[in-house]
Amino acid sequence: MSENSKPKRRWMPILLTVSLALNLLVVGVVLGTALRFRGGDHAKTPPGFGPALYRALPGADRKALRGELSYLHKKGSNTRKQDFEALSQVLRTVPFDPDTVQVLLAQQAQSTADLQQALQEQWLSRVVEMSDDERIAYAERLQEVVERGPHRHKKKD
Repeated sequence: MSENSKPKRRWMPILLTVSLALNLLVVGVVLGTALRFRGGDHAKTPPGFGPALYRALPGADRKALRGELSYLHKKGSNTRKQDFEALSQVLRTVPFDPDTVQVLLAQQAQSTADLQQALQEQWLSRVVEMSDDERIAYAERLQEVVERGPHRHKKKD
């Protein structure tokens, strides 16, 4: 053996192994994140029926629908405020009266059903007024909304 030979670098294979492990870790995190947000059960879930019907409407129709039904929303808001105050009092009452709570819950359910009924009637009247071409275009937008999946709440219509 010659005295001028270079010593072996034992740290080089260790460094390469650590580098490979870190690269695989980064790739795994990126792929896992992509699969989590692109696939899975959440992506397969269709949006709610009412919100999908609303979001597929043209912007002018959505705005008009909001304006036409704003009075119901304000009325419901005032009723909810009063019902929360009544519920707070009933919850503090001793002895507790579950029948009174049931009446308040029924009132809220009826208020929600009334609002939904009004929304459905207004929506249907808009669809009836559409021409055949407008209705077909609406159906295509509705299909796009359903394929996109649930709304992410990034912006408000």
